[in-house]
Amino acid sequence: MIISLIQEGKLLARKVLVSQSIVAVFISIFYTFFVGKTEGISAFYGGFICVFPNFIFAHLAFKYAGASQNKLVVRSFNKGSKLKFFFTIILFSIVFQWNELVIEPLMISYVVTMLAQWLTIIFFNRVKEKRD
Repeated sequence: MIISLIQEGKLLARKVLVSQSIVAVFISIFYTFFVGKTEGISAFYGGFICVFPNFIFAHLAFKYAGASQNKLVVRSFNKGSKLKFFFTIILFSIVFQWNELVIEPLMISYVVTMLAQWLTIIFFNRVKEKRD
């Protein structure tokens, strides 16, 4: 039972990361073709700033499983949350150093990619409920 819950969590995390990556790339391509190269790169950075910390978090959150490793699970989850926040701040700080940065595509891509996370979770939870 616990193993299946962990496997379900890992699968959902993988689906979220894939959907976020697809959304980020799509937004970047949209901006590149319809607005400009600099805007496309800015949008890509916004999506990357959202996806990369989520990848770190997902990796650490599902590193351990089982009641015997309860403390390790909690510690790993907390570490993942802190690192996600840290990497988000660091990546924004690095990207804001770029002189040609266009803020609107960066922020739009970041927010839409973040929304993709929640919409993916909602969608797959509804699909799961219909199966059960």
